[in-house]
Amino acid sequence: MTNKHTTYERVQLFSGGGSRFAYYLGSYAALVAHDLRPDMIIGTCGGSLSAYLVHLAPEPKDLQALLYSHELYTAICAIRHVRPDEANRRSKMRYITQAIQRWRLASKQSAKPQRSSPASYEQLLAELQQLAMFRIDDERYWLDALSGVANERNERRDKSACGHNCIQSTKPAIPEVAIIACRLQKASGVDSAWPPASYTAAGPAAVLQELLFASPRVATMMSLAAAMQGATDNKIRSPAHAFADGRIPPHVQIVSQWSFADAIRASMADMYYLPPTHISALGWCLGGVINLTPVELACQLGQTVFAESKAGYDTWLAAPAIKRVFGFDPNARLAQVHGYQREASPRHTEPLHWLPFADNAEQLAGQSVQKRFSIKQMTVALIHRDYDGFVQQMQAQWQYGYQRTSSYIRQHTL
Repeated sequence: MTNKHTTYERVQLFSGGGSRFAYYLGSYAALVAHDLRPDMIIGTCGGSLSAYLVHLAPEPKDLQALLYSHELYTAICAIRHVRPDEANRRSKMRYITQAIQRWRLASKQSAKPQRSSPASYEQLLAELQQLAMFRIDDERYWLDALSGVANERNERRDKSACGHNCIQSTKPAIPEVAIIACRLQKASGVDSAWPPASYTAAGPAAVLQELLFASPRVATMMSLAAAMQGATDNKIRSPAHAFADGRIPPHVQIVSQWSFADAIRASMADMYYLPPTHISALGWCLGGVINLTPVELACQLGQTVFAESKAGYDTWLAAPAIKRVFGFDPNARLAQVHGYQREASPRHTEPLHWLPFADNAEQLAGQSVQKRFSIKQMTVALIHRDYDGFVQQMQAQWQYGYQRTSSYIRQHTL
């Protein structure tokens, strides 16, 4: 890993974002405009969708067109809350019970969350499936229209640039993409070298292993990096293991054969929002919040890294939910991320850049999908704007990301 050509020149993290995912695209466009195009993007949660959009349309002009497209609008509107008619079929009492359960989980505190007893595999899987508030319509084909329209635009662009006498057109550089998610497993079948308490009163305990959907090249690079750091097993360490050593295995599993549709759906399936998704080779998978800002991974892969500063987790809802499922305090992990320093090394000649996005919720208030709690239905409704309103939201998010990143570049004379 001492050779510059064995690493990516620039890596950008798209770490979360939710329905404000478009500010990552504006940030990416600003880097491209200043000759700082990333050649690797690591996406988590909502950032995985943004990474896919860049993969489909790496040129900012094409990316904007895709962002404002009817196809993306349809894909976003396909993410919806559980409808009243569906709730009625389940029975009103069950919904009330689920709402109380969500409140109980949100208010539960633990002085030592990493040592808390995990639920059984069957219990946690059922809980995540039943208490998920949102669904994706026709999710098997959810992203097909996006990839189709991007391919059509690329073909039209190539023909226009090429003309009848052109043999080969020049294609834009496409950043490589890696995506973070996790898999739900039974503790008894994970790793003989890592023996947590394998059983609860209800059966095998649930553990959650970090997944990295990436190319074989990344797998090779990470094995080399692990070997250089003295790891005898040549495996990537999961940062969250240090905070929940009985709930999260010490190693990341690299998946080198995968589809974008599966990886994105898995990365976005955060607890109590979308239900887990089943991938045949992996089992039940859920969200990228297990490692929302994988700065250690990015710094191993890239010579220059663009990450984002993030606001703390809500202590009433988000943080307790993560403690319940993953067993660690996400604000403790966030403090570790923000305090991370690159290891001094000849190949690390450029710094880690923290782009100032911690205030995105305040700056983009009203510029994303809105949530509304219904006391009558005991659900959280998603309020989607009409198409024109959606385009306005995407424009506001793009401009926020573009301007903040451009200002940072000017300020630091990059």
